[in-house]
Amino acid sequence: MGIRTSDRIAGIPHYEPGLTMAEVMAGYGLTSVVKLASNESPFPPLPEVAAVIDAGLAGLNRYPDGAARDLRDALAVCHGVGRSQVTVGNGSCEIIVHAGVALLDPGSTVVHADPSFAIYPHLAAGAGAVGIAVPLAPDGGHDLDAMAAAVDERTRLVIVCNPNNPTGVYRTADEIERFLGLIPDDLAVLVDEAYYDFVGEPDRGRVAVLARTRPNLLVTRTFSKAYGLCGLRVGYGIGSESWVDALEAVRQPFNTNHLAQIAALESLRHPAAIQARVDEAIAERDRMSAALREMGVPFTPSHGNFILMEPPDPGMDARVLHEALLRGGVIVRDGSALGCPGTLRVTIGAPSENDAFLAALGAVAGIHTHV
Repeated sequence: MGIRTSDRIAGIPHYEPGLTMAEVMAGYGLTSVVKLASNESPFPPLPEVAAVIDAGLAGLNRYPDGAARDLRDALAVCHGVGRSQVTVGNGSCEIIVHAGVALLDPGSTVVHADPSFAIYPHLAAGAGAVGIAVPLAPDGGHDLDAMAAAVDERTRLVIVCNPNNPTGVYRTADEIERFLGLIPDDLAVLVDEAYYDFVGEPDRGRVAVLARTRPNLLVTRTFSKAYGLCGLRVGYGIGSESWVDALEAVRQPFNTNHLAQIAALESLRHPAAIQARVDEAIAERDRMSAALREMGVPFTPSHGNFILMEPPDPGMDARVLHEALLRGGVIVRDGSALGCPGTLRVTIGAPSENDAFLAALGAVAGIHTHV
């Protein structure tokens, strides 16, 4: 006999993480694998960051700073705002979930793109609200006009993932600003910039500048990707005091742990080293794109640290290709788990990891590669 649960539980989508390296090695009898499935950084934390993490271990018997004051102050300086305009979460994902808790009621709506980050449908289901999933434009980016048209008097939240995951398509700051002009000034808009660091366009970062003064805009970012802190889970949001107050009202005490806070804070002190890693990832993304193009592999040009591709042969099932790559010791993400059946999402790894993927892909598809 089970417990009584909310009727909403049945409607909450189950998030399926990618396969772990240990799972694949055990399942396929391999001694080593390359993991390019979870959009992680191939680099460990910077040495200076590892040092503060090591030093911080001695204080784990104490609660962390529940308000994350030092980290919020540093982020406030970076973005030219006050601490009251900064919120910190257990990854930017937690902040997005907080937005659903704070803003949605039964019968209200949240508008987001589809396919996009898999957590967005959880918000409506968890609150008893209605999710309005707007199909992407033909280029794989957000159809902002259609999203604006989906807004009505019931809408309490709009989410824009930019660049979009899993397609990697970027909408310019001008496009986002135009979109903001199409919707009510008091309608909450969350722009999820988890992959912001990998955008090479000159307007990168301008949407966060808009968030300084637009009361309805919150921009979220993460230390999981470019900073290599996936395992510590820390993200943040920049927005108006009213946005941050709403999120703080539903935030659990001590939601970001001590090691996460000090690691993120130390990471902010080394922008040049972080940028060098980002530059390498972008260069590898360009090299991977050129190799896929040479191999005749269809893919969506990306502004993230990943590429969404199709099988090189139109007659090849993407799931079959995914399985073949696993047998070859290369883990990529099956696009069907991301709302993009018929595709694979490949994270940009270290050069040797990317070479292993290209070689495995070439071997499966019978294509010669120059790696």
